[in-house]
Amino acid sequence: MAVEIVSLDAPDTLLNINNAAVPDVGVLTPAKAEWLASHVVMPGLAMLGSKPAGTVVVLSDSCGYDSDYYRWFTGRYQNFLYIDRIIVADWARGQGVAQALYRRIDQLAAEIGAAVVADVYCEPPNTPSLNLHRKMGFEEVGTQYFPAINKTAAKFMKYGERAKVKLEQGS
Repeated sequence: MAVEIVSLDAPDTLLNINNAAVPDVGVLTPAKAEWLASHVVMPGLAMLGSKPAGTVVVLSDSCGYDSDYYRWFTGRYQNFLYIDRIIVADWARGQGVAQALYRRIDQLAAEIGAAVVADVYCEPPNTPSLNLHRKMGFEEVGTQYFPAINKTAAKFMKYGERAKVKLEQGS
């Protein structure tokens, strides 16, 4: 069965798919799901047949997202697409859903000449996601530790030559 990528216009769908995947992703509130769904820059719902099989939230580098993960990138780079989360429903794993979503992101990044960035927990490791990002051509450009949750996120970038590095401020 082919994966079809359609618009993510129902915050409830994002909320349900996301919260079924906790703790691999952070929990979403209805308000945050609404904000994210209204700021995505590309279609982000993967369908297998008539069932939602996965989702991706891709944001611009200028949307003003209130996230420490996002600010890590905006403090260092410009001209990128930020993958806030990519989730595949348990029943749909191994059926090409993530690869289809990433192909669509790559297509958009090529069209607008932007880099693509993402965070993946590396301590404790989200091994399937780490492996997928490396397989898809992402390179690690840093890490960020979050003491409140005792997790470290690896910072990944693809098409880094398209990103603009911000100049260091201060001394």
